[in-house]
Amino acid sequence: MVLEHVRTWTLVFGVGVVVGIVAARFWPQTPAHAVATDRGQNFAICTGPVDAGVEAFFFLDFLTGQLKGAVLSNQTRNFQTVYEANVFADLTTVIQAKNAEIAQANAQLRRTGAPPRPEIQIPQSPNYLMVTGVADIRRGPSVGVRPGQTMLYVAETNTGIVLVYMVPWSPERHSANQPFATPLQLWAAEQFSSVVLRTE
Repeated sequence: MVLEHVRTWTLVFGVGVVVGIVAARFWPQTPAHAVATDRGQNFAICTGPVDAGVEAFFFLDFLTGQLKGAVLSNQTRNFQTVYEANVFADLTTVIQAKNAEIAQANAQLRRTGAPPRPEIQIPQSPNYLMVTGVADIRRGPSVGVRPGQTMLYVAETNTGIVLVYMVPWSPERHSANQPFATPLQLWAAEQFSSVVLRTE
């Protein structure tokens, strides 16, 4: 009796394993994307995919606001694609635009007697967080420079503003190992937190 139960459960287990293996071959495969992010006192680094099997590295210097990135060559021991942006300059431009919106809204608030909203101050000591995310942006023609698969998100914690950078990518230049230097393109910016509006 016990031996019969063991045989039955062994058969059920064996059939389950075989069915699982067969089903796994026909199940849609979802690729896993791994990125790395880290930061120190005055810098942040992260990686993100720009194309299938190709990853970019990004470095943000908090003191200068310089954001640089690069993609390794697939043929030599050098960087083939390099990127650059000035996050602090972009942040300043966004703050000025937001302050113009605040001034316009405050003019209407004064008429109603409501308290005005304070302007966003440009941080004297910016503090950044940086991560990448995958975005399926319309790429246009299949030849030439187009958006890579990753978007770069840079948050400045004193203002609550998040800057989003599009990473330009040229698979043709990468395959041909042609050096390619291009600026990161500011794609979007928004203030997600207004709790801290004044800096140190």
